[in-house]
Amino acid sequence: MFIKAAGLLALLLAPGIAIADPAINDHSDVPVQTLIDNANVLLAKGDMDGALDHFEAAIKRDPSNYLTIFKRGATYLSLGKQSQAEADFNAVLDLKPDWEAALVQRAKLRARVGDWDAAKKDYKAAGKSHDEDIKQLKHAEKAAKAAEKAESKKKYDECEEQASEAIKVAPAYLHMRRVRARCRLEKGEVSNAVGDLSHISAIDQSNTDTHIQIADLLFYSQNDPERALKQIKRCLHSDPESKPCKKVFRRIKNHSKAIKKIDDNFESKQFTSAGKLLAGHKDEPGLIAEVKEDVEELKKDNILNDKAPQELLAKLVEQACTAFTETKSIKKANTYCEEALQFNPDSIPALINKATRLIKEDEFDQAIAVLNKAHELDERNQVVREKLQQAQTLLRRSKQKDYYKVLGVHRDATEKEIKKAHRKLTLQYHPDKARDIPQEEAQKKMAQINEAYEVLSNPELKARFDAGDDPNDQTQQQGNPFGGGFPFGGQGGGNQFFFQQGFPGGGFPGGGSRGHNNFHF
Repeated sequence: MFIKAAGLLALLLAPGIAIADPAINDHSDVPVQTLIDNANVLLAKGDMDGALDHFEAAIKRDPSNYLTIFKRGATYLSLGKQSQAEADFNAVLDLKPDWEAALVQRAKLRARVGDWDAAKKDYKAAGKSHDEDIKQLKHAEKAAKAAEKAESKKKYDECEEQASEAIKVAPAYLHMRRVRARCRLEKGEVSNAVGDLSHISAIDQSNTDTHIQIADLLFYSQNDPERALKQIKRCLHSDPESKPCKKVFRRIKNHSKAIKKIDDNFESKQFTSAGKLLAGHKDEPGLIAEVKEDVEELKKDNILNDKAPQELLAKLVEQACTAFTETKSIKKANTYCEEALQFNPDSIPALINKATRLIKEDEFDQAIAVLNKAHELDERNQVVREKLQQAQTLLRRSKQKDYYKVLGVHRDATEKEIKKAHRKLTLQYHPDKARDIPQEEAQKKMAQINEAYEVLSNPELKARFDAGDDPNDQTQQQGNPFGGGFPFGGQGGGNQFFFQQGFPGGGFPGGGSRGHNNFHF
């Protein structure tokens, strides 16, 4: 390019050749050839608009110069102004119908937009050297028809494949772009569909429906508010008075403000405020409900479908999961965390919540599997590591004694709940009151109940047990915290039970001992 330009400049500046200043807009006194030469210089410099100005002046002075018209058409083409370029090539062919260069350029333009018959006609007129071009055209035309047929039969993979073949030859064939975009959306390939739709909107800028569809897909499906707003602004730039575009702009703008406020609340750890904005409070529905309503409307309008990712909702629901977990709103946290996993099976906060619920239900193996997955996804997450260690400890302990299970309480039971459970079981299995089971079995059960209660009612022993250290497991310690033996496990012979609640009369009816077992009330 530089060498050609330098040579041209040398020629133009040679002695005896007059050259006008290309920057001068008044071309009335400039010879036609000088205008053309100046245009060529400007082209070499990359000044397309200046070149067009000079070509225009030259063509007005000499409208029969088909070569100048062709050069202007080529300049239009380099600027992406295809309709103006085709008009110039048409004008050239009116002056010189058999000129191969113009026929080929017009054939390419017609092929780009999927005007198959017109393109083939031009290639045929250009000569046999373009038989391969005609062959490619026929292949693309066949692929385009196959894509339409595949879409009608809901064969979306085939539809995309055939449409892509056609678009290789006809990249500006907007109908085929729309076909491929629809098939990609049916497959859930939103990002690729947006690519097709963006190509359409760049060529057909006045089509507000395309702008709106792109904006909605970017915002709701891809969670990209910034690009969504830019796209809808293009719609308003094309038609400032468009009511549909204004409506979508306001909706996305308002939601974007709410999203930023929620993000700011998370940044400052104001989880209660974030939860209210997400899930609603009093008469306010909350952003999640509003977005869900929008998504349902978009599905009705065939902009979104069930296969399309919903990254915005996934983010908001995961935030609700986190916010309610942080504020210990367990019921709400469970609801939103379960939903978060439906949107994103790899959601770390939701996986932690699921593992926590599994641990509470004594499903330690399952909890460990969930936490191992979370750990693979985020190896540095401290909460995951601690929860995994807890689950592994509980699994080991579950294979030994489980004092919580003996008393029938959850691991997060309060001191009051533990005491109440112990009293209830004492009344049920008291050897003097148990009628439906043998006395020996009742005594054994009562020993287990008291053993569990003595550990869980003592904060220090309970903490040890929760950490995986059973105070009564002789394999884990050199002795036990009670000296020679557990207070309800007698030395040598019988069993001794200490019942805290007691019964009326202070002992068994009819006596305080049976056999060699002593019961102290």
